[in-house]
Amino acid sequence: MKCHSRSHLIGLALIPVLMLALCACVPNTAPPGSPSPNPAPPVTTATSPAVPTGVDPTAGQPAGPAGPGAPQAEAPVVRWVPIGPIGPNDPTSGQRYLLLQQFQCDALAQSLEGAEDAAVWQAAAAVCKALQSGAQQDWQRASNAVAATPRIPQTQCLEFTVAATSASAIAQHRSNPGVTLKPETAPGEACPRHLSGLTVVDKDLRPVAGTARASGPRSGGTVVRLDGYYVRVGDVLFDGVPAAPEIVAGGGDYETLYLRMPPSDGRDSVRISITDTVDVSGTVTFFYEDSTPASPGATPKTPGTGPSAEPTQSTPPAIPSVGATPTATP
Repeated sequence: MKCHSRSHLIGLALIPVLMLALCACVPNTAPPGSPSPNPAPPVTTATSPAVPTGVDPTAGQPAGPAGPGAPQAEAPVVRWVPIGPIGPNDPTSGQRYLLLQQFQCDALAQSLEGAEDAAVWQAAAAVCKALQSGAQQDWQRASNAVAATPRIPQTQCLEFTVAATSASAIAQHRSNPGVTLKPETAPGEACPRHLSGLTVVDKDLRPVAGTARASGPRSGGTVVRLDGYYVRVGDVLFDGVPAAPEIVAGGGDYETLYLRMPPSDGRDSVRISITDTVDVSGTVTFFYEDSTPASPGATPKTPGTGPSAEPTQSTPPAIPSVGATPTATP
């Protein structure tokens, strides 16, 4: 009786074990994609934070040439035209210079249509375009245009500066074929305004030969030319005092000024200076000498040969040498 009860208890104890074994053998009939009641923990790896794909462009990008030929940071530097004494309301040459300085190459080229004095500016516009694009065909056009530019005298200060800058850029391109150049504005000012000399002229405004210095009779009447670079003369000063001498010729923007000297009024010389829209350096001196004939009766000199009188003041600041070979660093 006891044995039968003991067997019955053992059988009852084995039932749960058998049930667990049977459950393990039953196949998983859950539909695909159903969440597991006990999902395994995700596998983690040490990775860098994700970088967003929609990054906004950096504000305040530097201005300058762009496109296929855009210069890199380590590109050789070519000195571009320096700041000039010009503004939007200046005469034609000043307006052209401003367009070139601001790298408005196409606008400069369009402004030259029909102009007779366009050669130097056309060459500059071509160089400007070549620096922007970096294309070999543009550099070839620019090289041809620069080679065809006539010689520019230093008295045409803006044009002289432009021609020197264009030639310098072509020379540097030839020294660095296939390398993109990086233009940077040259330091200083293109044409500092200054007086550099005083020249006695005849009635036809031609320089008078044979005078060691700018001089004339004490009775006055000698016509003189103010040499140097100035744009818009405001006042003429004698010994630092504003005067009102007779203007024989000139006086407009970028025009050479010719004055008729007044009587000496007991003075042996007069120091002449001028004002402009910006500061003008230098003074020139006229001497009163009884032995000096008045300019209208003097023998004229061949036009275009330059002043015959030596400057009577210290040499003004030199025009920046933009034609020199630029360095590879600013």
